[in-house]
Amino acid sequence: MDYSGTFARHFSRLVSLLMHEVGNVDEQKVSLRAMVAVSRNGPVTLTAQDWQLVANDEPVPGALTGVKDVAAQMAAHSLLEIQIGEKSGPADLLGVARIIATAAKPGDGGAQARKKLAALGPKTIEFVTLTPEPVAVSSDAPTVVAPTDGKAGVNALAARRAQEAPTLVVGGRSTAPDFAKVSAEELFDALDGTKTPDASTKALDDIVSLAEHSVRVGKPVAVGDILHGVVRRETKLPDGETKRAYVLAIRRMSKPALLRAVATLIPKKPERKQQYFEVLERTGDEGADALIEQITQAQTSDDRKTLFEVLVELPNAVPALVRMLGDSRWFVVRNAADLLGEMVATRAEEALVGLLRHTDDRVRRSATNALLKLGTPNAFKGIYDAVSDTSPEVRMQAASAIATRKDGRTSATLIRAIEDEADADVQMAMIAALGRVATPEAVQKLVKMAGPEGRLFRKKATNIRVAAVQALGDARTTVALTALKELVGDKEKDVRETATRALAHAGR
Repeated sequence: MDYSGTFARHFSRLVSLLMHEVGNVDEQKVSLRAMVAVSRNGPVTLTAQDWQLVANDEPVPGALTGVKDVAAQMAAHSLLEIQIGEKSGPADLLGVARIIATAAKPGDGGAQARKKLAALGPKTIEFVTLTPEPVAVSSDAPTVVAPTDGKAGVNALAARRAQEAPTLVVGGRSTAPDFAKVSAEELFDALDGTKTPDASTKALDDIVSLAEHSVRVGKPVAVGDILHGVVRRETKLPDGETKRAYVLAIRRMSKPALLRAVATLIPKKPERKQQYFEVLERTGDEGADALIEQITQAQTSDDRKTLFEVLVELPNAVPALVRMLGDSRWFVVRNAADLLGEMVATRAEEALVGLLRHTDDRVRRSATNALLKLGTPNAFKGIYDAVSDTSPEVRMQAASAIATRKDGRTSATLIRAIEDEADADVQMAMIAALGRVATPEAVQKLVKMAGPEGRLFRKKATNIRVAAVQALGDARTTVALTALKELVGDKEKDVRETATRALAHAGR
């Protein structure tokens, strides 16, 4: 990887940190210093092509941290290119990374990104963006033109031609429709009137192009109507060449930008939820991916609930989420595990158990929670094993999770774990879990822990005794209540008061 690839790697890392680890300032500084150093080697042009990041015409491996984030954010901001000049300063580079990391305004053609860049005022950095309105071409302004072949290469000559004659090239042929004026109804009328597969293919080309135009100019409702119109017609066709033309058109429209626009409409247009579901269902994994992305970014609990209701009905939702469990980004894996748990996706049991060996404890915590919701025998076996996890947070969560099972195996597991536990907070969580389990073995262990003397008559820590007393109050068995009555007269004030409150609570 030459210097441009190295620059892209550090830039992607910085954007990822700004998006997901805002407080990790030290790592942000490391990435920024590396970018400044690499920038001295020459200019770098970052391009997003088909959701892949390209640096000076060389693809950047998507497995690297933040690379997929940058490609997705560039598409969201309608950025075709980020042109970074040689020896760009740290303030300008950090400012650009922050622009890319911020939430985009879909369909604005890049206007928001351009405005922020202008406010930053860098001398060596420019954005090349999509825009719904004509842009004058000058020697001191970036050239802007909507791509027609799926690639982001632009130049002044192409921009001038695009402004002089807005003819669109689709599939190697020139089409006349002015998509700023033509309506979807007109194009669908033309499609419905076709008599041959070839004529249908040409009409579908125009419809796909209108959908792409609509998403660029910020008309998601039009995108939803267009995609549903094609999907609805395709389901009624018998197998044959015309059906194949529709299948290919749907495949062309199964792009993240188009499907994301459809998914965003679900909470906004609930009366059309069934239509949008049909589109996302028909587009398979791509449709599920778009919906999952919207759920993880939902601004309100109501929006998330509405989107989730659609997700659980998608046949491709679970496979898509299981696929995400193998992502290199911890937060993507965590989100997928959380959603699989909410869906009670028992088909994902094996994959979720495997996550208990993930290197990031945040992922292991989510996997533990998801397995609890699955409630299968193998899921609980994984949770029992997690009681011995290296992370205190995971051990605490696992202890709380298995406490939902009030059986001998649970109490035995917790009793063994408490004896070996060195972390006081985890030990407290395990004691509380024993109170909820409330088996005879669990209560007997709590009675011993609540007593005044430990091994070799050594005095026990008061906080441990108080935790055990509270757990006895939660257990509320005859043995537990008898022990509490005795502890009301304990020498330790905190123990006496806790026992008194626990008895009063149990009486209520």
